[in-house]
Amino acid sequence: MENTDNIAFVVIIAMLIVSIFCQSETIGLFAILFSFIVIFKKIFSNNSKYELLNFEKVLVIFFLIVTLSLFGSTLFKLSLHGYLKTLVYIMFFFCCGEFFKTNQNKIPLIFLLITALMSFESFIAIIQNHSGILEISGWQDMSNINPEEVISRAYGTLKPYNPNLLAGYLLVGLSSFIFLILKNLKAGQKRYSLIFSILFMINLIAIVDTGCRGAYLGFLFFFPPLIIALLYYVNKTMGGLNSIRKRYKNILGFGIIGFIVFVALNPAIIKRIESIFAFRTDSSISFRFNVYESAFRMFLDNFFLGIGVGNQNFREIYGLYMKTGYDALGSYCVPLEIAVESGIFALIAFIIFIVLVLKTCLNLCLDKNNKSDVKILALCIALMIMAAAGHGLFDTIWFRPQVQLLFWTYIAMLKGFVKKLN
Repeated sequence: MENTDNIAFVVIIAMLIVSIFCQSETIGLFAILFSFIVIFKKIFSNNSKYELLNFEKVLVIFFLIVTLSLFGSTLFKLSLHGYLKTLVYIMFFFCCGEFFKTNQNKIPLIFLLITALMSFESFIAIIQNHSGILEISGWQDMSNINPEEVISRAYGTLKPYNPNLLAGYLLVGLSSFIFLILKNLKAGQKRYSLIFSILFMINLIAIVDTGCRGAYLGFLFFFPPLIIALLYYVNKTMGGLNSIRKRYKNILGFGIIGFIVFVALNPAIIKRIESIFAFRTDSSISFRFNVYESAFRMFLDNFFLGIGVGNQNFREIYGLYMKTGYDALGSYCVPLEIAVESGIFALIAFIIFIVLVLKTCLNLCLDKNNKSDVKILALCIALMIMAAAGHGLFDTIWFRPQVQLLFWTYIAMLKGFVKKLN
C-alpha cells in the first residue's frame, strides 16, 4: 500500500512511452493497469470517498448518455466494442485525477516526459520529411501539383502510421513545452527555458512536416490564446512590453521570423497550406465534404441516442448513407462524430464539459492566491484543449488512444487544484 503511488507512476510513464511504438490494445492495457492500481489503493485507503468536481459531474452525465446509446443501438455487439474503449478512457481520467490529487509533485515530471517524447517524434518526423519518405496510402491530391510541390508527409513511429495521427499527437503535446518554458523562466533558469524554446520550435516544424491541414488550423486555436495570455501577464505584472529586455525580444523575434522563413522557402508546404482553400477542387477536402453530408444525415435520423459508439459501428451504418466510392472510418469531425454516435444530448454534455474545464482553467489563472506554477499549468491545459478542439473540427484523430489518453492526462492534473472553486 505504501508503494502503490510509485507503482502507478511507473505504469503511467510506461503507458506514455509505449504509446509511441505500440498498437492501441497494448496502450489500453497499460491504461487499465494504471486504473486498477489507483482503484485498489482507493478501496483499501482510509478515505475511500471520491469527490466529483463540476466538470466531472457533467462527464458522468455524458457517459450515462453514451451508455443509453449503447443499449439503443441496432448493432449492439459492434457498439459494445466502442463503448468499452470509451469506458477505459473515462475510467483512466477519473483514476488519473485521483492520482494527481495526491501526487502534484509528479506533474512536472510528466510534462518533462511528454516533451521528451514529443522531441523524439519531432526529430523522426523531420528526418522522414527531408529523406523524402514515400506515403503509405493516398495522403495528398497529386493532380495539378508539380513534383517539387509534393510534400513528404512524415508519420513518425505512432501506429497505425498516419501523418494526421502524428500531427494530432504533437499538437496536443505542444503546451508541455510552454509549461516548461514559463516554469523555468519564472524560476530564473533561463538556459533551460531557451533549450525548451528551441525544442518547441522543432516541434512546430515537425507538425508542419506532417502536412496535416487540420493541425495547421489547430495553430489558429493555440497561438491567439497564448499571445493574449502572455500580453495580459506582461501588462499586469511587468508594466508592459517595454519592461522586457531587448535581447529577449530579439530572441523571440528571431524565432518567429525563422519559422516564417522556413515555411516561406518550402514550396511544398506553401502549396499544402493553399490547398486548404481549394475546397471542392481538392480531392481530400471534397471527400470530407461528402462524408460530412452523409454523417449529418445519419445524425438527423438518429437524433436522440445516435447509432452507438465506435468506428466499427459507424462503418456498418455509414454504408447506408454514403455516396458511392466515398467510404470512411469516421465523420472527420469530433463534434459531429459524438452527435452521430450518441445523439444531441451527448454532444451538449461534452461541450458543457469542455466549457467548464476552460472556465476552471481561467479561474485558476485569475485567482491571485494561486502560485505561478498553478497558473502556468492551467494555461497549458487550456491551450491543449484549444489546439485539440481546432484539429478536432476537421479530423477524428482525437479518438486514437495516443491522443486521447494524453488529452485526459492533462485535464486530470486539475484535480488537485480546483476543489475550492466548486
